Amino acid sequence: MAGRDDIVRSIEQDMTRVYDDAEGMRPIVISGLRGMGKTVLLRALYDFANQRGWVVVWAEASKDESLSKKLAQSIYVELRKLRSSEKLAGRAFEHALAVLKSFQLKIDPAGACSFGIDVSPAKGYADSGDLSLDLQDLLEALGGAAREAGTAVLICVDELQEAPIEDLRPLNMALHSIGQSFSPVPVFFVGAGLPTLPSVLADASSYAERLYRYYTLDPLSDKSSGKALVEPVAGQGMAWSPEALGLVVQEAAGYPYFIQQCGFSICEQVDGPIELTMVETLAGIELAREELSRGLYRSRWGRATAQGKEFMRAMAQDEGPSKISEIARRMGKGDPSSLSVLRDRLIKDGLIYSPERGLVAFTVPGMDGFINRCGEVD
Repeated sequence: MAGRDDIVRSIEQDMTRVYDDAEGMRPIVISGLRGMGKTVLLRALYDFANQRGWVVVWAEASKDESLSKKLAQSIYVELRKLRSSEKLAGRAFEHALAVLKSFQLKIDPAGACSFGIDVSPAKGYADSGDLSLDLQDLLEALGGAAREAGTAVLICVDELQEAPIEDLRPLNMALHSIGQSFSPVPVFFVGAGLPTLPSVLADASSYAERLYRYYTLDPLSDKSSGKALVEPVAGQGMAWSPEALGLVVQEAAGYPYFIQQCGFSICEQVDGPIELTMVETLAGIELAREELSRGLYRSRWGRATAQGKEFMRAMAQDEGPSKISEIARRMGKGDPSSLSVLRDRLIKDGLIYSPERGLVAFTVPGMDGFINRCGEVD
């Protein structure tokens, strides 16, 4: 969480207002490259809410599954747990279960993901067949039960850019509607995903850019990178030599996942209180690179087609974002527009994104270095 204090504090303040003042705060979207700490930040907010007795729902979106079904399943698991512990009870809670039953029957009439809710569906709630209205009914019923119990609801969705657009549009509409209510229910939503997420949400609903509060996780500053390395090591009775610490900070270039892997690989080589020197550090950095190459980078490289790999090899020649026109030239294509389908496919697969019109960049920091080292291997 080093370097993310301001973002966490800001979101936690919004959550506190939802709980203390019954304010309808705007939902949150957190975006960033792979390995920037989005899921860790979501988990920190999850823990913040859980420690305060909130109803906490977690889901991870995917291309091939309905987000609505995933949310319904997660809500059911949470309500069943709370019901058995008697943390939530009363008419509003039973109504929430009945509305969830109606919602489940409408989105899954075949019963493929039956939840075994031992209540009758709530007639006239979440059964219209309009997913946005039904989802709004479900969130309002869930928030109403939480309000009656003196608590609130947090909904976290990771990898939100993967959700099908037929789920994102109703989600946008439902969140917009409950936020505009005269007496908003205490429901707080946080979604996280790749840099493409804001544009994906805007494609689903034009007003999404005004609906959400957006936060971007950028690479860490040298100061925050140093903090992320120094504090865990100090907790183990160890310390860094200035030269060793400076080298890791320089090589990591603010990439949290690589910082974490370097720290682990370096500390694994020593035992007991010691000063970490250049000897362990040079070896640990190399081990960290090998680990990322075997897992993070190679898995994404293997996901691309032969043409996709050719496209990414052309990208890897640049430091930073690449111009489509230059990629086309390197690939021997006269017309850059001929790469549109291939570019869109790589974006859809989460391998690249477009930071600006006419530019593309890798979603994983350091992917260019991996391709230049190992990209000839298919």
